[in-house]
Amino acid sequence: MKEHVLIVEDDKMLLEFLVENLSMGGYEVEGFDQPLEAINFLKENDGVQLVLTDVKMDDMTGDEVLAHIKEHYPETGVIMMTSFGNITHAVRALQKGAFDYITKPFKAKEITFRVNRFFESDKVDFHKEHKIESHAGTADKTDQQSSSQENDGDVIQPHDKRFIGEDDQIEKLMEILPQIAESTAPVMIQGESGTGKEVFANLIHENSKRSDQPYVKINCANLPKELVESTLFGHVKGAFTGAISDKKGAFEEANGGTILLDEITEIDINIQAKLLRVLQENEFNRVGSQESIQCDVRVLATSNRNIAEAIADGQFREDLYYRLNVFPISIPPLRERREDIPLLVNFFVNRYTEQYGLEPKEVSDELMEHLVNKKWKGNVRELENKIHRGVILSSKNDTITLDHIERNLFSKVDLEVSKEVLSDMPLMSIEDMELQLIKKALEHTKGNQKEAAKILGITDRTIRNKIRKASENEDED
Repeated sequence: MKEHVLIVEDDKMLLEFLVENLSMGGYEVEGFDQPLEAINFLKENDGVQLVLTDVKMDDMTGDEVLAHIKEHYPETGVIMMTSFGNITHAVRALQKGAFDYITKPFKAKEITFRVNRFFESDKVDFHKEHKIESHAGTADKTDQQSSSQENDGDVIQPHDKRFIGEDDQIEKLMEILPQIAESTAPVMIQGESGTGKEVFANLIHENSKRSDQPYVKINCANLPKELVESTLFGHVKGAFTGAISDKKGAFEEANGGTILLDEITEIDINIQAKLLRVLQENEFNRVGSQESIQCDVRVLATSNRNIAEAIADGQFREDLYYRLNVFPISIPPLRERREDIPLLVNFFVNRYTEQYGLEPKEVSDELMEHLVNKKWKGNVRELENKIHRGVILSSKNDTITLDHIERNLFSKVDLEVSKEVLSDMPLMSIEDMELQLIKKALEHTKGNQKEAAKILGITDRTIRNKIRKASENEDED
């Protein structure tokens, strides 16, 4: 019997790539680009042993998918996939029960290796032994949740994605939004990671005359380099190794609607020329075909890079930039609109208290002052993650405090240790990452396990267990 894998990835092209790759590897694979559909599938189907989930999605985050699975299907493994990987999030995912964590873009053999490793691990043996008992034990709970969802719809709700703020820059963006949406001209949206570029792009599509037509979103930074051209323009059977049938690309799928090219500056310079042709002539060729295909697609593009530098470095075509830059939009970083932080904080607190069915919460004055003065390198996305964490950790309290927000495996590690970890640690499984972090903390405390445990927010017993397990594994090798 084939092992059963479920994939949750809102990038449809990457989802198809993963489904096809793992299916060819001998797994039974289900793929969903909407996390709520994946949750419903799990509710109605037994036997899923492993879930691969993207982290950054609109309706639910990967962290929320992980939390749901660990609560209702505790023996199902979870591998997290993200374009915004960092050691902090990786270890937090491990703490919450994830089996592994991989950063995009990745090659086919990398994701296959991670999946194979899961099914070769002791966790799967445990899963097989307890599979029937586990599902029997959660059936009533799942039915109750389903009933609750039907009655009042408050169990899992899509996020309300919109701009929150009274800053002059935000108000000006919202004022020009209707005119931009009515047009069919390309739009270039620039801004740092986490400022809300994709949210603004979504608003353009939702307020346009094409809102009832396809809206295809491609994260250009996620795509394996060898699949970019095929993902955008499609291919014909036999065009390259693995092209076992004709396949539509993103532009063909988006015909009549809108396409969002997120982080467009990551597209290879050679493929940019073909992208320019689509914008100029409204036509393209599938990979391996000489036949031109006409298309009517509005292009929205985003970038977190300095475009002028990318052009000067020969990494982005100047003519493509000017073709896209009919409506140049710049989303300000959070540090330039600090007066909006209290509004955003209250918005996210309300969002997550409602999502988890908690009583309304307040934010302490100390915490609010800390949030307003913080540098916010990750911008609104980072602020949202902090508040999300605070709501969860303060579930038994009426007030969210500074300790709720910053009490995690990394926040108490001083700046010097954090920089050292982030700068020299290569990509690896989160189990190995956790061990490396423990070693760094022990080095910092000169071997004092109790002090290291305080820094990491865990017990010294956990440290001893992790070290002992690592030692046993080395002896076996």
